[in-house]
Amino acid sequence: MQNSLFFKNVINSDSIFESIGQLNDIAKKSIGCEHISLFLMDDKYQLTPAAYSVNISTAVMEHLKYIVLQTQFFSLSPDGMRLSMDEASGTMKEHLLQSRYACIYGFHIKHGSSYGALLFSFPSNTMLKDEQLHLCNLIRLHMEQLIKKIQFRKQVLKQQAYESLFNTLRVKDSFTVDHCYNVAFYSTLLGAKAGVSEVELETLKLGALLHDIGKLAIPDHILMKPGRLSDDEFRVIRQHPVIGHELLKELPEVEHLLPMVRWHHERMDGRGYPDQLVGEDIPYLVRIVCIADAFDAMTSTRVYRNSLHVHEVREQLLIHAGKQFDEDLVRIFLSIIDEQMQMND
Repeated sequence: MQNSLFFKNVINSDSIFESIGQLNDIAKKSIGCEHISLFLMDDKYQLTPAAYSVNISTAVMEHLKYIVLQTQFFSLSPDGMRLSMDEASGTMKEHLLQSRYACIYGFHIKHGSSYGALLFSFPSNTMLKDEQLHLCNLIRLHMEQLIKKIQFRKQVLKQQAYESLFNTLRVKDSFTVDHCYNVAFYSTLLGAKAGVSEVELETLKLGALLHDIGKLAIPDHILMKPGRLSDDEFRVIRQHPVIGHELLKELPEVEHLLPMVRWHHERMDGRGYPDQLVGEDIPYLVRIVCIADAFDAMTSTRVYRNSLHVHEVREQLLIHAGKQFDEDLVRIFLSIIDEQMQMND
């Protein structure tokens, strides 16, 4: 990808089918994999897995589904388990033969109530090297992240108080809605890597999702201006954290979310807004949202500017570490970026 991280494109996809097409292209070019396919169970009452792939016939998918079910989603074997024509026997070998693949590699998929297998299918008897298996694992990670994002969106839409606000914001500015979802997703990645508890991660997700809700009250000609803002316009846009705080504060059970809404533009050096908080006075979850917010802004294309290259994003985060952002959290987030960059390589 020329201007953004690969996983940015994946999580911006609207469906598993869309993303699996992108992932399939990467797998084909990098390791010679003919197809990747996903088999996913959503709950314990589902008898057969949902199947996702591109450019594979229904008949072939049925053979692969049989293999997945017989191996119990590869849950009894380590990630990267290899099944080949040379090693298979009986009905397993027959289904592999009918699929017209010489070997497949299977990786676990697990998130919440969803579990299953991601299969890498090869037309010839292939032995993957360690670095190729590592790439497969990165592709698996991307798929789990996509599933997590889809489940997260479904979870949020069940929150009726937030749904009403978000539907209003979607009508006004769909870009801001997508930005909020992305910031919530990146915040969760960073929070989990930083050791935030499961309870706090739920708070983090919702607070990050609602962080820009105050833009509902920003005039359209300012919010969607295709160019640089004037000083007066910038003063108006800087009011959105306070406006968001005012919009939400009367809703039930939102007290723990309000700091992320009001303070996501505060800076460690005290030069942020609206309250000029300094250092440790900025709550830890807010500091996470600050980084996720900046990252998504820098890697997003707007009508008035292109997204930054990932190397520029890394440089900007490093330059502002300890000044705008929490230095330790920047270091953790850079480790996430570096892992994702391996996909581009």
